[in-house]
Amino acid sequence: MASSVFATLVLSGCGGQSVCADGEVLKTVKKLFDQQQFGQFIQASPTIFVVQEESATLASVDKEGGKSLCSVLVQLDILEMSRFTGTSDADLAKMKQEAPKRGLPLTKDYLVNYTVQPMASGQNFVTVLP
Repeated sequence: MASSVFATLVLSGCGGQSVCADGEVLKTVKKLFDQQQFGQFIQASPTIFVVQEESATLASVDKEGGKSLCSVLVQLDILEMSRFTGTSDADLAKMKQEAPKRGLPLTKDYLVNYTVQPMASGQNFVTVLP
């Protein structure tokens, strides 16, 4: 499912908060992560992968270039993914009922690493790392 796409995008500037947790940066991270998972031309449901905004963390800052290395958790909703891939409602109900009995999770977390680099224009250049 995951490809080794090296995704980048330019977006508008951030406010006074940490650049890693900036809403526009995280929105871009989600978009790029979705593209890594599904490709550029498949529009997946926005509820399949959900960025856990409170987990956004600054790992390091390159003092010379001002590039920030960040990470965030992105949660996969397995039922939503199954629905997207065409699983029937009856099978989804069965999965929802049986998973807890078997100790199987209905979500999976991915750690996504990304960089944010400020540009002279005041915008940020966001790169989601493979």
